[in-house]
Amino acid sequence: MEYDLDSNPVDAKGRSSFIERFIHGEIYKLRPDVTAVIHSHSPSVIPFGISQVPMRATYVMASFLAAGVPVFDIRKAGSAGDLLVRNAQFGKALAETLGDKNVVLMRGHGEAVVAASLQMVVLRGIYTEINARLQMQAIMLGGPLTYLDPEEGQKNEANLEVAKARSWDLWKREAMEKMTAK
Repeated sequence: MEYDLDSNPVDAKGRSSFIERFIHGEIYKLRPDVTAVIHSHSPSVIPFGISQVPMRATYVMASFLAAGVPVFDIRKAGSAGDLLVRNAQFGKALAETLGDKNVVLMRGHGEAVVAASLQMVVLRGIYTEINARLQMQAIMLGGPLTYLDPEEGQKNEANLEVAKARSWDLWKREAMEKMTAK
């Protein structure tokens, strides 16, 4: 369904709207560089939104996380227990928490991922989930961990641009195979 920037349906055609559409509209308002937003409930990511352990970039494919991953707590935006971003007030607070980063975690809920293209936002969404699993595994090993630093993350952005085309083709083929197998 298509929405305007205020998260109103352009033509609902009798369909009901998505409750959390405000995540997208408010991010688009604050981030003119963003043309694609994913909101998901990736299971491996959620622990980083409720713990004091920050999500950090653990490997090259998640270098976009090296700039930092903020955590949005909807209670600070005025919610009294409902964790859904169901209005512009909560959407704007989430977008402000995201700031200039690529991913924002949502306490007890999931995350929002942004990019300048559909292919890149899918790449970031998938590799955010994988990074969370890898980081938890590394933490379980114990000892000091050496994460990617912001400079390494920034220098690797061009490599991710190249990787997104190959990855996109693979993911698209896998999705089509699953659809035809049903």
